[in-house]
Amino acid sequence: MSLSKENVAQKESESCVSFNEIEDQAIISVDRSELEEMLRQQLAEYEMLQSMFSNAGEMCMDDYSVIADINEFLDGHCSSFPQCLDFTVNLYLEKIKLEVCITLPHEYPAVEPDIYVRSDKLSRDQQHNLNKDLEEFVKTLDRGETCLLQAISWLQENYENYVEVNEAVVPAQSTDSEDKQFARFWIYSHHIFSKVKRREILGLASEYDITGFCLPGRPGIICIEGLSRNCEEWWLKIKHMNWKKIMCRKKEIEPISNQEECNALRKFSSFEEVSFMGDKNSSKGRNGHMDMGALLRYLDNHQCAHAFRDYFGIDGKLCDTAASH
Repeated sequence: MSLSKENVAQKESESCVSFNEIEDQAIISVDRSELEEMLRQQLAEYEMLQSMFSNAGEMCMDDYSVIADINEFLDGHCSSFPQCLDFTVNLYLEKIKLEVCITLPHEYPAVEPDIYVRSDKLSRDQQHNLNKDLEEFVKTLDRGETCLLQAISWLQENYENYVEVNEAVVPAQSTDSEDKQFARFWIYSHHIFSKVKRREILGLASEYDITGFCLPGRPGIICIEGLSRNCEEWWLKIKHMNWKKIMCRKKEIEPISNQEECNALRKFSSFEEVSFMGDKNSSKGRNGHMDMGALLRYLDNHQCAHAFRDYFGIDGKLCDTAASH
């Protein structure tokens, strides 16, 4: 590469810092006293839900230390912003179990909560419609007031409508305009280490006929491609998992007429998990550093070298000796 590894690492660090600064500035724009009050409301609402769904398995949280971090922030013992409150409420209803995945932005309840519902008893279309209607219902509620209980009550009262539709009707193939578009998403995560998440990423890619790759580590990088609707559905499910930070850096969209045109636009023949740790770093586990040159060569081999700038803010260039390996 034309840049040294030290320069690449420096540029990568500068790029990551700039994104963190943008994220922090968005939070700082809210008065600290207002932010503290919002976090207190979040904790109070979480405790209320805990008292209502107190049976084993009804409420789950991957990382309970987040609550301790929020309390430390509120007590003034920690100046850095805590992670967002992220938990799942499992609704065991008469016909179905609904997993209600909830993420509360720091500014909630001044902004809408992030709620996603999933169930292995719902079809893909049915789940999409349920989440779309739930989102519309939440938008009708007053901002500034906690609303999770109202959202859960809406699910308890309306879930049967979606179950019955799918029991009575075999879904026809969708003709939405989204199915007339090819999409490629470039996704960046602070890190990807969890084996559960990695299995989910691979499994959902197969379910949604998605090609591309997942590069675990720090940072974590994912590329998905396929029908636009499939990519959106995949991304909706993945981003609602418990992440420290994950974002879609870029979406490439192309109009198509049929599945054959979609397949012709794919840069990857399958979806795979890849690794570019290098011999010196492979034994260091989470402390190892990615071989940036190997990543660039992989992208270049799939005619996607332009994505390097989208991720790291610099143009990667391959020298002849590196490209020949």
